[in-house]
Amino acid sequence: MTEPAVQPSPQDDAGVDPRLAGDLKRYRVMAIITGTFLLTVFVGLLRYIPAIGLDEGPVDTFFSAVAIIHGWIYIVYLVTVVMLWMRMRWGLGCLIYMAAGGIVPLLSFFAERRIAHEVAGSVKP
Repeated sequence: MTEPAVQPSPQDDAGVDPRLAGDLKRYRVMAIITGTFLLTVFVGLLRYIPAIGLDEGPVDTFFSAVAIIHGWIYIVYLVTVVMLWMRMRWGLGCLIYMAAGGIVPLLSFFAERRIAHEVAGSVKP
């Protein structure tokens, strides 16, 4: 008689969770989207510098809408951050660093590169 097929475990032979690659990809996409919207909001805030002197009007409406959209995108970004953070079992400092990427201009781009490089060692090619 033949033996029944063995069901693969949630983790492969090397002990790497196969869902980690998906979590990393979602994090990278959301980090880039969140960072882009944050930079747009930041540019919108430059109108409050007295030397620039932009008038209120369509510019204000556009950047207000972008700021609201960024807020909702940031919530999705936080979910992806927490998913990756829990999967990697990092410390609280790393969670704060990754979460700050959505509120500190340009940090999400640097954090995304650093985190992707660190996680890449844990993911099989």
